[in-house]
Amino acid sequence: MAGNSSRAALVIGGIAVIGLAAYLFFFGPSTPPPASSEAVPAPAARPAPPADDFEHLDLPALDDSDALVRQRIGALSSHPLVKSWLATKGLIRSFVVVIENISHGTNPSGHLRMLKPAGSFLVINRGNTTVIDPRNYERFSPIAEAAASIDARMAGRLYNSFKPLLQVAYDELGNQEPIDRAVERSILGLARVPIVEQEIQVEMTGEGIGYGYADVRFEDLNGAQKQLLRMGPKNIRVIQDQLRVFANAGHLSVAP
Repeated sequence: MAGNSSRAALVIGGIAVIGLAAYLFFFGPSTPPPASSEAVPAPAARPAPPADDFEHLDLPALDDSDALVRQRIGALSSHPLVKSWLATKGLIRSFVVVIENISHGTNPSGHLRMLKPAGSFLVINRGNTTVIDPRNYERFSPIAEAAASIDARMAGRLYNSFKPLLQVAYDELGNQEPIDRAVERSILGLARVPIVEQEIQVEMTGEGIGYGYADVRFEDLNGAQKQLLRMGPKNIRVIQDQLRVFANAGHLSVAP
């Protein structure tokens, strides 16, 4: 659990769903993520989307796209967190940077500072063991509520409408693959985060938020997956369910 203080993850989910919307979309400076040596599973073959399954928009240049993004995504949700994101600039580029981070397993919290939950990380000492305080999960509830407020099916269709601009922003980062591959890796990685109902034991590490997972299954998750796990079982379900709907509507291949 080393890394930045607890912040919304994927809420790509959210952001990926917010989106353009992989839930959850995006905030912060458009700086490329560090390279990752982690092996990424190849996505399964995907069926071609039906003709005219999404609206073909008259897209502006990438630098002039914020107004259209605000208009279209603003119609998907009136949640305050969604509105806060839409008030930022460079929306498509920010979204793409977050997706690229998550697709490589990197915690995107540095680009999601406006989603940082209130309060600090809490634990409960039970004799010789330390567990995560369930009250931590409540701090992330507004993020899950924002994700749930989004029409994920329409967000998936809107993703295809904006895909030409998303691809331009993705290419700017030096990538040489379709943006779909990064979105698929991101959603598939977050879909693999376990939903843990029982207490989760942690150990002091002195790094990041000061604790790491005692269970190697959790500690071995990548940074983006750990961030989602930190949100708690109820919030994880909301985000994963939204991402599945988004992926299906966007004709993305995320089968395990």
